[in-house]
Amino acid sequence: MQLTFRILEMFAERYPNVFNSLSENLKLLNGGSIGIDIDAVTQATYVLALNKISHTLRKNIQKEDLVTYWELAKIAKDNGVDPDKAMELAKSAWNDDEVYANAPAMPGIKSFLQMLNEAALPYLFISSRPVEHLEATREWFRKELPWVKPENIILGRKEGMSGGEFKSGMINRYGVALHIEDAVEEAKTIAQETPAHVIIVPQPWNDNDRFEHPRIKYLGESSYSNGSWSVIRFLSGPQAKDFFKR
Repeated sequence: MQLTFRILEMFAERYPNVFNSLSENLKLLNGGSIGIDIDAVTQATYVLALNKISHTLRKNIQKEDLVTYWELAKIAKDNGVDPDKAMELAKSAWNDDEVYANAPAMPGIKSFLQMLNEAALPYLFISSRPVEHLEATREWFRKELPWVKPENIILGRKEGMSGGEFKSGMINRYGVALHIEDAVEEAKTIAQETPAHVIIVPQPWNDNDRFEHPRIKYLGESSYSNGSWSVIRFLSGPQAKDFFKR
């Protein structure tokens, strides 16, 4: 809590300079939209998902334990859950209306969106969540980010389609020039199937086995970063210009 307060205090002091640099750098998108993932980028769904599975397994599971995206399935198996049921347990921890409607916002996301609003930069949210969770997702946005229009919350991945394929299709459809993501595999597909640049928010599951591509930018290790603050720092810094010219 003290670290978050210090970040907010320092950010408030530097806001005009940070905003001016960020808005200037994002002009290089030439009017293209900004796509923003929801889970672990906009919303800290892992907080309630981990509470839920910790209760089920009677073991305290921390975010740092999630060294791969579906590590929860392995943790479940290691704690006595039948291998055939472990993945279903992991999916049920994430894909839950109570989690989607009540998990907290990611640190820094509201400040980042405030900047985009002030700079009149278009953005939308693209998630590979199953479409049956659309209403719970919209409920959360109504509470936490009430200015976001429902039509700018994009779900609808079909069964059997990968998250990367779904997001790539939406990125191409809506003219997204920059996408902010947390999953390496989905970023890889986006880089291969779209002209968009991808920024990856640091999380434990993207610290290793990284796919390198000129249009993918990793923002350091998860242990040194906190939410969307790293996105703001990068986009307001000099490296952003070089990145967008690739």
